[in-house]
Amino acid sequence: MSRLAATTLAVLLAAPTARAYCRTTTSRAAALPGGCATTGVPLAWRNLCTSYSLFRTNIPPEIALPDLDSLASTATGAWGRVACDDNGREPQYYRIISDGLTSQPTGYDPAGSNANTVSFRTHWNDDALHRSGTIAITVVTFDALTGEIFDADIEMNRRTEQNPGGFVFAMNRVPGPDECDLRTILTHEFGHFLGLAHSPQDRAVMYPTAGLGEVRSDLTSDDAAGICSIYPERNAPPGLCVGVPYGGLATVPGGDKVRGASCSMAPGGTSRSLGVFTVLTLAVCFGRRRERRATLRS
Repeated sequence: MSRLAATTLAVLLAAPTARAYCRTTTSRAAALPGGCATTGVPLAWRNLCTSYSLFRTNIPPEIALPDLDSLASTATGAWGRVACDDNGREPQYYRIISDGLTSQPTGYDPAGSNANTVSFRTHWNDDALHRSGTIAITVVTFDALTGEIFDADIEMNRRTEQNPGGFVFAMNRVPGPDECDLRTILTHEFGHFLGLAHSPQDRAVMYPTAGLGEVRSDLTSDDAAGICSIYPERNAPPGLCVGVPYGGLATVPGGDKVRGASCSMAPGGTSRSLGVFTVLTLAVCFGRRRERRATLRS
């Protein structure tokens, strides 16, 4: 396994020229500013659906777990409702479903059970993947030859006494000037989860910069075109939606019932040969709007 780190928000002084969405590829070569990767195989899940699981610890005390699960479902549902046919009626086929709680940390085990984890991290800046000033990262494990995604994990940089460089997350209310809108962040990160890179269009959810306090969670036509390019309505593979990670789901006792709980980023349940796989990290960070801008590098 090799690791490819792509941080997500550095300072930008001017917006790039607006162009179309971009897809994440297997290439190690960085895209030119404002452009898409021109080499490598585009990443995608290879079945009908996958699942996410909420990491059971470190949730901020002001965020109830059922509310977090509901918000994550709202973020994934936004992508799942995009219509991809000419009449605007048939949504793209891919779905991300909720799969309870997990104690599985970020990472992928080719020989064991797994979970596509959504978690809050209370320590940061302790390795090259967790850069200072980054609000969230999505770690994607994929086949380096085919681009098939095996696993995707979202980590959010939570502010604590031990992690003063982290961020405060607002949900179900207008965020303050020093807060991050959790719905905006999750919707963006689930775009990476699905295989999208950053868009040069400044109103897109997948645009690489945003300000603290900014809300940008409604998908644009550019976001919609991006997701339809990966999972078009007419090209669904045969089979049933089985949102079980490779190796089986790593969960916790009673963790299949998120709602009513009181605690806090690969398809198919059968074994298979996975070949060569690579880990890619896509990150998000937000600066003060108009005072400083931060970049989502992928």
